Formats: sequence, structure tokens, C-alpha cells
Amino acid sequence: MDNAIKARIAYNGPALSNGEMDVRSLAPALIAFADLVDNVNRVIGGENRIRVLLNEDSIQKGSFDITFLLETGLMQQAKLFVGLVEQTGLAALMEVLGWGVTGATVVGGIFTLIKHVRSRKLSGIQRIENNKSEISLEDGEKIITTENTLKVFLDVNCRVSIEKIIEPVTKEGIDSFELRDPDNVKDKQPLEIVTKKETEDFVAPPAASAVDEEPIQSEEQELLVKISLISFEQGKWKLTDGNNTFWARIDDETFCKQVEKGELSFANGDMLRVRYYIKQSIKSGNLYSEYIVTKVLELKKRPEQIQLDFSYNE
Repeated sequence: MDNAIKARIAYNGPALSNGEMDVRSLAPALIAFADLVDNVNRVIGGENRIRVLLNEDSIQKGSFDITFLLETGLMQQAKLFVGLVEQTGLAALMEVLGWGVTGATVVGGIFTLIKHVRSRKLSGIQRIENNKSEISLEDGEKIITTENTLKVFLDVNCRVSIEKIIEPVTKEGIDSFELRDPDNVKDKQPLEIVTKKETEDFVAPPAASAVDEEPIQSEEQELLVKISLISFEQGKWKLTDGNNTFWARIDDETFCKQVEKGELSFANGDMLRVRYYIKQSIKSGNLYSEYIVTKVLELKKRPEQIQLDFSYNE
């Protein structure tokens, strides 16, 4: 079948001798595997749509042994596990996950690469020929891997999915996570294995700190706003334009002095016609917006007289 391929993972340990696993550990791990397929396909530039399915009679006893089916078309015989995900090709996907064929000097699978790197810091990355990259580690060791596997290694979402897949191994009675031959369910020899003492190396590294950016500001414009709250301690006014409510700093010195001297008073429902701009900045990955009023053009007091059909001045 050209549009489908099998993938097989297993958890091993005394707690799983009957082929049983706590659903509270199983469900997040299975979802994490599906998420990993999704994330890997996104990272390596997915084009075709595939599905991650649980194959019929996929769970084998003696360990918790699960066979998935990855396919690019509909298959009524298999039980749908999760929805559609993007991928470049099943062969490329399987190579990154660890079921591909690579040379003896090249680390092709993501689980194997993480095991090789362990918790050591990277000191450099260099692209080499034939879609390969060389990773230099802090102790001087160098590892050659594929560009696709490197992309997955550096992607935060992929690493979080991998951490969740490995998480059951931290539980008592579960000793290892394994990749196994999906075409021979009787073969329990692992193609790759992650043991309990290696689980710390699979904790997802934090995302890189976002670079702070210099503030940018919009052009000045006029707006009619209603006063919601005045905070003299914060030096800001809470305003609303009818749809959005926001805090604003008022830099109109003349207006502020009138307020300080008590020359202006405000009641619920009063409005201001103002000239303002918005200043935005990025700090530690967070976006901040500040509304700054440069000029209060008019104070519109709330009407207190009943509606009359003619002009009347006291």
C-alpha cells in the first residue's frame, strides 16, 4: 500500500507484563505521539495530508506495544485515532521519527539524536553536503545528522511532544520506551530504546528568549471617549470608545493642571474628545501597547436637562 506505512512504539517494564497500562499515562502519551507526527510534518515542510491511526489488533502483550498506521488516504479498516496532519512524505517522516535507513556515520532519528546530545550544550551548527548538518558540542564532540532531524531537534513544539511521549518511563514499573519493527510484531528487539536514567535528557529545553524591539508608535488621531475611571496614583485614565476599554496616559499639561487645581470636575457619563497615539513594544516575548493622549480637545459634559423641542437658556 503506497499511501500507508506502519510505526510501532512500546513501553516496557514489570508494571506492563500483562499488556496493561494506566489510561492516565497512556492517553497523554498516544496524543503526544500524534502531536509529534503533526509537529514533525510542519517543521519539515508538510504538503500532503496524512492520518495517524491505531491499527486493528495493534496492542501486543508482554509490554505495552502499539502499532500505528500513518496514511495519506482514507482507510475504513483502521480505527481513526486523531485527525489530519501535514507531512512532506511518509519516508521523510519515518526517517526523522527513527524508522528510516541512514548511514553508519549519520544520526537520522530524533530520539537517537537526543540520546547522543544528552544534556550537553551546543557550541555550533554547520551545514554540510547532501542535506546534512554537523552539530558541535561544548566538549568538542561533533555529531552529523540530517537537516530535517536537526529542524525537529531545534523546534520547541516537537521537543515538548517528545518529552510527553517519554514521560511514562518516569513512572514506577515502567523501565523504557522503545521503537520497534512495525512489520514484525513478534520481534521485540528495540530499534531504539530510552531508559529511565535517560529520561532527563528528553526534557524539552525552553524556547529562546524573544529579542526586545524598540517601541513603535502609530500616527496621531482623534477619538471620542467616555471616562470610566481616573487613577491619580497610576497617573492613568480608564477610557472607553464604546467597544474597547483601555488605560491611557494623558500628556496634555494644560488639561492636567486644570484637573489638579479643581478647575475641571467630572461626572459619570462625561466624554472627552482627544488626540492620541498608540506606542507598542516587545519585551521578553510579550507585546505591550500604551495609549497616550497628547491633547484633550473638548470636555463634553453629560446632559442634565430634560429634552425640549425648542431652545431655552436660563
